[in-house]
Amino acid sequence: MTNYIPDEVLKPFLHSYETGDIWQVHCGDRWLTVWLYSNSQIEDNKDLSIYEKMKEEYYKLADKYLDLKISSSNDINIYFESKENFDTKYRGSWQFYYT
Repeated sequence: MTNYIPDEVLKPFLHSYETGDIWQVHCGDRWLTVWLYSNSQIEDNKDLSIYEKMKEEYYKLADKYLDLKISSSNDINIYFESKENFDTKYRGSWQFYYT
């Protein structure tokens, strides 16, 4: 096992979901953040079945590449954010967002 998911595996996974209402997808060991374009899309989208599929696929990657003690996709948390909030509250800066 490694401590990271190789870019050549992770990037295609993330980019495969960056369509339609999804601006970007970010991930950590046990979490995914789905970035939608507007705040109103969060409420409209958060219960869609696509996110369970995303969690299941990410769990398979995490289980294969990361040295974590997780037993199912239920151990993966999914969060929702919006580009609208990012641009307004964090002035479009990843540094401000992640610190």
